[in-house]
Amino acid sequence: MGIIGRLLGGVVLLLILGGGGMFVLAKQAPSVANGLKPVTASTEAAKSFDTKVDALNAAAAEAKKTGKAQSVEVTFTQEELTSKANGAGSTLTDSGLAIADTQVHLAGGNIVATSSVTFQGFSLNVGVVATPIVVNGQTQIVIKEIQTGALPIPDAIKQQLNAQLGQVIDPKKLGLPIDVSNLTVVDGKLVVKGQAKP
Repeated sequence: MGIIGRLLGGVVLLLILGGGGMFVLAKQAPSVANGLKPVTASTEAAKSFDTKVDALNAAAAEAKKTGKAQSVEVTFTQEELTSKANGAGSTLTDSGLAIADTQVHLAGGNIVATSSVTFQGFSLNVGVVATPIVVNGQTQIVIKEIQTGALPIPDAIKQQLNAQLGQVIDPKKLGLPIDVSNLTVVDGKLVVKGQAKP
């Protein structure tokens, strides 16, 4: 084998090792996920979520029927939110992002969501830290931080992820038929209080 053959072999080996290194970096969990236990999605938890939303819809119907506001409170678990997030579909076709294997953790007053994100054929693990707030009776999620494990991503892609993830975790998509007065994250649960108005 001549010098050129050895050089080409060395370049190929470097490319293989470099690609493997990029793969390992992309698959590392974001630091926001450190210490969080896995949350398992299930059909039972998704059904429980839907049952709770049905109860809110019933309270809204009762408020319309009687003409009197109905106070409501509902508590969603990490398992219910994770199951609903995974059942909502994984691909966002307008942006080219595909989001899968989402886990929703509720800790420290924040929502911490971890997902596997694929963008233009490149897959990496993403962690998002967000805070639920209430503005004029409507829930909003304020994204505080986006992490991608050991592999940094350009700000332009982070901005696109921020916008798309904001749409994915938009509380309006939960279909809550109430004016929310309070959102609290406590011990792995999201407590929503409000009123169903006539």
